[in-house]
Amino acid sequence: MISTKLNYTSGIFPMKTCPALTWLCVLAVLYGVIGCAPLDINNGAFSPSHQRYTVSVPGKGWEPMRIDKEDIALWHKQCHAMIAVISSGAEGKGLSVEIVNSHLFIGMKDKRIITKERVAICDQDALHTMLECVMDDRQLKVESYSIKAGDTVYDLVYWAPPDLFDCVRGDFEEVVKSFRLAVVAP
Repeated sequence: MISTKLNYTSGIFPMKTCPALTWLCVLAVLYGVIGCAPLDINNGAFSPSHQRYTVSVPGKGWEPMRIDKEDIALWHKQCHAMIAVISSGAEGKGLSVEIVNSHLFIGMKDKRIITKERVAICDQDALHTMLECVMDDRQLKVESYSIKAGDTVYDLVYWAPPDLFDCVRGDFEEVVKSFRLAVVAP
């Protein structure tokens, strides 16, 4: 079995095991390989090269990182918080937004759902979930929005330790509000 515990000793990440980064690695395994190409953030907004969505990037305290070859994650060192925006193909898979959303929480233990409700984002069906869980023996609070638009699934996810969860949650709410689907020519 592969251990998902990661230790970082650079000045960017905390010196102890970081559950937020561990979870990001779990997401990277689920959605593809972590890329190293620079991010293209213009005027405080990020749009991946496929141009299917645009999302605002909060400024103060957030360190942007690329996920996969297209998407973005943001790490907040002071609040030990992470925001991730992940897109993935669902062509012909017939997956419901509930099934897609449940894949985000694989590997988490002692899950306690706080909120699970259908909402609309960009006139698309979405599932908003908030839960508390244990990952690598550490408590996390997680909030997510899973959006299915056509043959693509978009996951907007925020997590932090429960005692720091509200520290920068407003930034995540702004990211969600800013999420826009682009009109892609057929």
